[in-house]
Amino acid sequence: MDNFVNDTRDTTEKTGQSEALRLSDREVMEHTASIWQYKEIVDDKTELHTESHKKRTVCPLGEITAARVRGKKHKHEGTNCDDYFETAVTDDCIIAVVCDGAGSRRLSRIGARASCESAAAFLKEKLAELFRENPKIRAGLCTEISSAEFTESCTGIASLLQDAAKEAFCAQQRELAVILENEDYKAALGRNPEIGDLAATFLAAAAIPLVIDGKPQTFLACVQIGDGCICALSSAANSAECLKILGEPDSGAFSGETDFLSEKSSGENAVGAKTRVSRGAYDTVMLMTDGVADDYFPAQPMMKRLYIDLCLNGILPFSGECKGEGEDPAPIRFNSVSMSRKSVALQYSKQLLAADSSSDAVNALWDKREMLYCHSLEAFKMSLGETADERLEVWLDNYNERGSFDDRTLAVIKINQIKQD
Repeated sequence: MDNFVNDTRDTTEKTGQSEALRLSDREVMEHTASIWQYKEIVDDKTELHTESHKKRTVCPLGEITAARVRGKKHKHEGTNCDDYFETAVTDDCIIAVVCDGAGSRRLSRIGARASCESAAAFLKEKLAELFRENPKIRAGLCTEISSAEFTESCTGIASLLQDAAKEAFCAQQRELAVILENEDYKAALGRNPEIGDLAATFLAAAAIPLVIDGKPQTFLACVQIGDGCICALSSAANSAECLKILGEPDSGAFSGETDFLSEKSSGENAVGAKTRVSRGAYDTVMLMTDGVADDYFPAQPMMKRLYIDLCLNGILPFSGECKGEGEDPAPIRFNSVSMSRKSVALQYSKQLLAADSSSDAVNALWDKREMLYCHSLEAFKMSLGETADERLEVWLDNYNERGSFDDRTLAVIKINQIKQD
């Protein structure tokens, strides 16, 4: 498989070095599309993940749309998707948790699922309890950032995010105790399972809509252990002010490695260094595994391009006036890596950038985003599905980037403008 992956990156064995240098990214992907095989997940009697899953929740505070799909490499090998996500809402918060199981560990998908489910449930319960028992916490979040009231409210919420990371690791330990009683897991591994077999990254965020001096703002508390990305955007702001990166990917002991949830990384000192808080005019928060983040690297400014891609493909709405029919460049079609090999049309903001993907070009595209509707799938009378979560799932499963073959998970929080309390 390693040789195959290298082939898809540079096509040197199939086309020769000189030809590869002449091929565009699109031509390379068209050339390698037929090489990817689709194999169903091999059932070894351990817990299996479904091919994909999606979820959309609408509440008075806003909505959250999330999806996860099995990457092309896993499809080619007949192995499980290692990603997972879970979301939750309370009367005051919107919560998202995203985890990516270690690709080298056979049971990491189980650790990712257990971590997401446990952390999201923990945050839902504890944040609701915090706001219920401390009615002044929202008012504290609206005070000056340098004030004692803000610090107290901020600290209370951030501490719960840190506790959620500890709870996520405890969930992995509980899962290990269960599977140790099952001989199928020992048979699949050829040894007794260990806690490292459930290793996963951990990204969690809580978004709290506020009104300050009559204007909407959002308070965000986030924890990131491992790679991926957490970011916040203000869709109405210009390119210089619209984006805030809220998590730094961790590195492992060697190049290309990442950190994972563990007793050490979820400990008080370590997780404190991985915690970020922010308050601003954000209306969108995105959490993603590296399968998405690596395709939009570096995060600054490429998360702006991701946001535009979500609009172009009908996952997020365009702002402003949306009229007219589709204009070139037309959406691109590639055959899906699936049983049907059905082709799926997607629109890419990189098509609108032509050969210039510099920061200046991305920023210029952002600043004219309200004029891009004519390039959207909707303008071409195309759609990826009936609902936003269905469209996100299809988009994640069919997005094509040269050298990209990993699982993809993305959770998108859209925050409503709430009324003055």
